[in-house]
Amino acid sequence: MSDIDHSSEPILEFAENLILQKTDTYCSELQRRILSTALQGERKTYDQLADECGYSPKYVKQDVAPKLWHLLSQALDKKVSKSNVRIILTQEMRNTTQTSSAHNPSSNASIEAPPPPEPTVPTGKVKILLVDDQPQNLRLLTDVLEEQGYEVLQALNGNVALQAVSLDQPQLILLDIQMPEMDGYTVCQKLKADPSTQDIPVVFVSALDESWDKVKAFSVGGVDYITKPFKVVEVLARVQNQLKIQQLQQALKTQNAQLHQANLELQRLAALDDVTQVANRRRFDAYLLTSWHEAIQDQHSLTLMLCQLDHFNFYGSGGNSQKGDQYLYRIAQTIKQTVHGPNDLVCRYGTFTFAIVLPQQTSAQAEAIAQELSKQVKEGEETFSFSIGLASIQPTSDIGIEAFIEAGDRNLQQARNNGGSCVFT
Repeated sequence: MSDIDHSSEPILEFAENLILQKTDTYCSELQRRILSTALQGERKTYDQLADECGYSPKYVKQDVAPKLWHLLSQALDKKVSKSNVRIILTQEMRNTTQTSSAHNPSSNASIEAPPPPEPTVPTGKVKILLVDDQPQNLRLLTDVLEEQGYEVLQALNGNVALQAVSLDQPQLILLDIQMPEMDGYTVCQKLKADPSTQDIPVVFVSALDESWDKVKAFSVGGVDYITKPFKVVEVLARVQNQLKIQQLQQALKTQNAQLHQANLELQRLAALDDVTQVANRRRFDAYLLTSWHEAIQDQHSLTLMLCQLDHFNFYGSGGNSQKGDQYLYRIAQTIKQTVHGPNDLVCRYGTFTFAIVLPQQTSAQAEAIAQELSKQVKEGEETFSFSIGLASIQPTSDIGIEAFIEAGDRNLQQARNNGGSCVFT
């Protein structure tokens, strides 16, 4: 079901309020869609609209549309049809401009993606672990690195190196290959096999200078290779390069995490109605379809509850739309507190209408929920009541979801025709 084009919203809102004031009747969501299409000048047949909205063509052509044009004709005291409705309503709006309250469009909030974080120098000294079975090599590298402000840890063999890493993780490891008991390749493999240490960059420092040695060093997870005898300038350059790469990788992880959170927040907001903070119509359409297919697969029941507020007159001429929004928010939260099954979904279905999807709920269970809901709304908002239409079914592959939605809509209209403040199943 496509969304209504907001360019026609002012006229559409004017028409709804006019019908409510003159006939004390609320437009159904289907009537609202028919009217919006006519106001936008779209050349769509009732058959096309019925298909898009999930209703039968007969129901739209013989029931919903004729009732809409009759209500408008009654409200305007002149013949209104699909072809002339925009002209008549536009003229009527001009005539009542002085007394109509100004429309205050809500601002569209947006979430900006977080800017890429700049690579930062780690707080405190950078720890570098040196692993070599030759003490003179450890002393030389330690002196060189400590002069540059690094904190140096030392290990004379692979086992000591693994223990040191488990106790105090360094930002970088300089690792010799040829060592007794456990060579550098094995040490690196063990580090990379442990999720807690696999991201620590390992630079091999070795007298082995064959291509095969270097290939193996990279294959087990090394990020660089320094050949002995090494030059101090080269060691420092390679160390600084790996630390810079590590900082950039960490910054990228941070940015990705922020983007992921921003994306989750955007998805959450896209599924929420701004005024009531319950799920919106788009979320309803998707969830009902998913619940329908799950009910077919698992062979369980599914119930749809459509609730429309009776005598909610805040959005008409001279009304207080801000106060109306506050009432709608409180009512929506009351519904959420009353309907709190783990798989139940409360949605704002239309201007004054809420839809509740109740997977695995039978008609009897849903009717008990509906009665409790009516009670809670009356207690919380003394001047308002609900007309509620219920439709329950155990879906099968040969039944269309359109008929299910249509049944809920028919039962809601019947509850309203019975005077409102009641449940019709």
